[in-house]
Amino acid sequence: MSLTAFNPSAVLVLPDDDRDPPAVRRAEIDESAKPQSNIDSLNLKIYSTEDLRAFTDNFSTSNLIGKTQFGQVYRGKIEETGKEPRSVTIKTWNDQEEWYMYHDDRKVLLEEERRFLTLPPMATHPNLVNLIGYCCEEEMKGVVYDLNSMDTLHNLMTKDNFGWKQRINVAIGLASVLEFLHSQKSYYTVLNVDTAHIMLDQDFNPLIFDFGLMSGGIIGKKSLAKEKTPMTPGYCDMYGCQSGFWTRWSDVYSYGGILIELIAKRITNMKDYGRGRVKSTSRWALESVKSGKLPFELVHPSLQEDQDYNASDALLLAELGMSCIEFYPSKRPKMRQIVKRLVELSIVKEQFLV
Repeated sequence: MSLTAFNPSAVLVLPDDDRDPPAVRRAEIDESAKPQSNIDSLNLKIYSTEDLRAFTDNFSTSNLIGKTQFGQVYRGKIEETGKEPRSVTIKTWNDQEEWYMYHDDRKVLLEEERRFLTLPPMATHPNLVNLIGYCCEEEMKGVVYDLNSMDTLHNLMTKDNFGWKQRINVAIGLASVLEFLHSQKSYYTVLNVDTAHIMLDQDFNPLIFDFGLMSGGIIGKKSLAKEKTPMTPGYCDMYGCQSGFWTRWSDVYSYGGILIELIAKRITNMKDYGRGRVKSTSRWALESVKSGKLPFELVHPSLQEDQDYNASDALLLAELGMSCIEFYPSKRPKMRQIVKRLVELSIVKEQFLV
């Protein structure tokens, strides 16, 4: 495993205008005009429902990694005659999710992701999944990623074998990709930055794999359907919830909550959603500091015993996380400022020269 290297001087400085860019027209997938070669115009493999069933052993529970806001994600394996088996990750969409009714057609979500992930800058970013194919049939909408998944960040967050160095690697990788998306000329806002939507590969490198609420760039303005679909509890920008105004600052808020979870080994248990027992990590952290705790005291005791733990780094991370979850967006740092702070960590300077 290696921590991601950054070049802060290469960051594109943009105006602070968070208005949505003009919508970009996009072609829809024409299910009636699939090429005979089963390769589409973007050089993606077109799979059938039966293909996805074969890859996942009929979507067996043993291959289920977890649920997303709009569906679920599975481990899979592609076996072809004369070739080594290929480990992949498969995401499928539901018509109706347990907690949310999404108003966009699944085909629209698939098409947005198909066009977004095949853009050259996105296809080569180390913290975005590599899309290799999809299924767009009446009974099934799904995508196939070239990714040998370890697990979602949500599932790993409280694990003891997820150590300090690995957690910092995740914090840096996630900040890197958000800064990258926010820095595009026609910038992107993710809006469902959630530990359940971040996959870790076998080297603990984080990859964002769900884009169901994304707007900007090639996707265009936030649709009415997305406007009516809430962010997931636990990572939802409180200012946005009250004002209805969602911007890049909302991604910063979500990132801050995840950063605190990384150092505190906490998650929001979505099984308790709707039962009156959900307290987000952001709310827990704010209440803890308000009651007299110092920010570095949010760090879980077991992580303080880690051989790579550094108290000064812990303080920087805790204070950075708290600054991200400030109620008013103007008080939060920008993602490029977050990246600059992260490369100041002792573990980065000492072990992975930037």
